[in-house]
Amino acid sequence: MDEPWYVRAFASEYLELYHHRSPVQGRQQVQQMLAAALLPKSGRVLDLCCGAGRHLQPMRAAGLRAWGLDLSQPLLAAGELAGIAVRADALAIPFADATFDCVTNLFSSFGYFPSDDAHRAVLAEVARVLAPGGRLVLDHMNAVVTVRDLEPVSVEQRDGLTLRQTRRYDSQSRRVIKEVEYIPHGLPPRHWHESVRLFEPAELDAFISRVGLSVVARFGDLDASVFKESTSNRQVVVAQKPDST
Repeated sequence: MDEPWYVRAFASEYLELYHHRSPVQGRQQVQQMLAAALLPKSGRVLDLCCGAGRHLQPMRAAGLRAWGLDLSQPLLAAGELAGIAVRADALAIPFADATFDCVTNLFSSFGYFPSDDAHRAVLAEVARVLAPGGRLVLDHMNAVVTVRDLEPVSVEQRDGLTLRQTRRYDSQSRRVIKEVEYIPHGLPPRHWHESVRLFEPAELDAFISRVGLSVVARFGDLDASVFKESTSNRQVVVAQKPDST
C-alpha cells in the first residue's frame, strides 16, 4: 500500500521548499496572534501539526505552556523539539480530554486526508482535548482567492537548487494538487506531490459545528484583519467549546 502523500512531502526537503516560512516569520506571527487575542496570554496550548516548531518555540518563549504534535519525524528532529512535541497522527491526539485551553492549526495543515470523514475526525479530536471554553484557531486557505489566483507553474533557482512546481485545482474533489520537482545540483531529482482539500467558509463552519464547537470569528490573517472572501488569501477561523458552567 502506498504511503500517504504527506509522509513523503514533509521530509527534510520541505524546509527548503518553504524556506520563507522561517522561524523569524513564526515569531512575528505569534506576536500578532498574542496582540490580537487569538492566543491566550497564559495557559495550555497544543500546536497541532507543528512541523519544525516555528510557532511552537515562540509560544513557549511567550510563557505559554505549549506542546506540539506532528507526524513528520524529520521536521520534529530539525526543530530539536524533543520534550516539547510528540510524534503522532492528528486522528489520534495522545492527550487526555480537556487538556488544552487553545489548539492551533496553522499554515493550511487541515484538509490533508482523502476523506471528509477523516477531517471531521480530526476536528472531533480537537474538541475532545479542548477544555470547556477553550478555543480552536484554524488557519486555512481562502478557497475563492486560492483557486482564482492559482499559479499553474513556477520555477525557482537558488544555491544550486532548482524547484519546479505545477499546480491545479480539481473541482470534483475540491483539492489543490501540487507536483514538486526538487533538483539539487549534481544529484538525482526528487519528486512528490501535495493534495489539500479546500473548504469554503460555510462548509468549514458546518464541519466545526458538527463536533460541538461554535465558530465565533473569522479573520483574513493571523493579525485578526478583516476577512473578505473576494480578497483575503486566508481564513483564520476561531471556534469555541461550550463552557460547562
